Amino acid sequence: MKSKILLTALAIALLGCFSIPTQAMSAEPIIIGVPTSLYTPFGRDGLNAVNLAVEEINAKGGVSVAGVKRPFKVVTADTRGGEPGTPVHDALMAYEKLILGEKPHAIVIGAFRSEVLIASMDLVAKYKVPQLGTIAQSPGFQAKFAKDPKKYKYLFRVTTDALIDAGYLSSTMDTLKEEFGLNRVYFIPQDTLWALGFIGLLRKHCKKAGWEEIGYEPYAAGATDFSPGLTKAKEGKAQVIAMVWDVPLGAGIFCKQLAAMKVPALPIGFIPPMAAPDAWKTLGKDIEYSMQVEFPVGSSLALKKIPKTGEFLNKFKKKYGKLPEAAAVNSSAYDAVFILAEAIKRAGSLDPDKLVTAIEATDYRGVSGRLRFNEKHIIVFNENPEETGICVVFQWQKGKRVPIYPEFLAEGKIQLPPWMK
Repeated sequence: MKSKILLTALAIALLGCFSIPTQAMSAEPIIIGVPTSLYTPFGRDGLNAVNLAVEEINAKGGVSVAGVKRPFKVVTADTRGGEPGTPVHDALMAYEKLILGEKPHAIVIGAFRSEVLIASMDLVAKYKVPQLGTIAQSPGFQAKFAKDPKKYKYLFRVTTDALIDAGYLSSTMDTLKEEFGLNRVYFIPQDTLWALGFIGLLRKHCKKAGWEEIGYEPYAAGATDFSPGLTKAKEGKAQVIAMVWDVPLGAGIFCKQLAAMKVPALPIGFIPPMAAPDAWKTLGKDIEYSMQVEFPVGSSLALKKIPKTGEFLNKFKKKYGKLPEAAAVNSSAYDAVFILAEAIKRAGSLDPDKLVTAIEATDYRGVSGRLRFNEKHIIVFNENPEETGICVVFQWQKGKRVPIYPEFLAEGKIQLPPWMK
C-alpha cells in the first residue's frame, strides 16, 4: 500500500515538473525567421547559436505573451548571400519568400553580405517585421536608417559594425608603432562594403599616426590568388599586412601563400581561417604571431575576465561537439534571441510596433557585454562591459589565442617573431 502511495506521489510530482513546458509547447509558437547565408560559418554557427538560445528558453516554458507561455520556433531560408557571385536580387527573393511563406513574428541574424542588408531594409520595412541583425557590418546601415527612422524603425543591429572592429585594430597598430617601432603597412581588403569600410578607417588612422603605406590592393570576394599583392608587400618591406576578409576559401589561400612566399610581415586584421579555434591544426605554426580581432567577445574565444563568454561557448561545444568556427558574431546571435524574448515580455504582445518600442528599451547584460541600442538602432560598443558591448584582439602565441587588447581583457602582451627583433 505504501509503495502505491509513493508511486502516485512521484507521478504527481513529475507531472508538476513538466506541466509548464508542456503547456507552452501546446500553445501557438512565436516564429523566428532566420534568412541568412548558410554557406558561411557565420551563418551556420549563428543559426546554431540561435537554436541553442531557443532550446534554453523553451526548456523553461517559453516566452510569456500577455500571460500565455508560448514556445519559440525557428524557420530558416538560405539566401546564399555569402557565396561569391550570388546576385543581391537572389538573396532578396529568398528573404521575401520566408517572410511571406512562414510569416515570422521577428527576424534574427538576417543578411550576411552588407550589400544584401542595405537592399533588404526596404523589404523588412514594407512587411513590418522587427529584425535583430547580427552579421552584416556596413556602417551604411545606420546611414540609411538616419534618412528615414520612421520607415526603418523595424530594423536593429545587435552586433558591431566595421568601424568598431577597425577601432580595436587601430589601437593595436598604435602599440606596434609606439612600443616596437613598426611603421610600414600594406592593406589587402576584400572588395565588399563592410571590408572597404573597415580598411578605410584603419588606413585613415594609420596615416594620421605616421605609418608609411606600402600599398593598398582590394581583391574580389571570389579571389583565389593573392601573390601579386604579397609580392608588392615583400618587395616594399612591409612589416604589417592588414587584411579584412570573410570568404573562408580565399582567406585560406592567402594564409598558405603568405607562408609559402616567406613574406616577413605580421598579418593583422580579420582573416577567418587564422582566427578560428582550430587554426593551429588546420594551418600549422605559420600562423604564429598573427593578430586578429574577434567581434564581439564570446564568439569563439572564452575570456577569463568575462565568465559569460566561457559559459556560452561551453554550452555550444556540448551541444554541437565543437566550438564555433567563425571568430565573430556568434555571441550576438545568441544574445539577440534573449533580447527578443525580453522585449516580447515587456510588450505583452507580438504586434510589430509594440515590439519595436520594447526592443528600443533594451538593457540586456549578455555574453557580449551590456547591450543597449542608440537612436540609430545599433548596439553601443566601447571597452567597458559594464556599460557597452565589447570586442577583443588576440595573438597566436605558441599554439594558443592570447587576448592582448583591450588591456583589461589582456592575458598576455604582444610578441614579435624573432626575425623582427
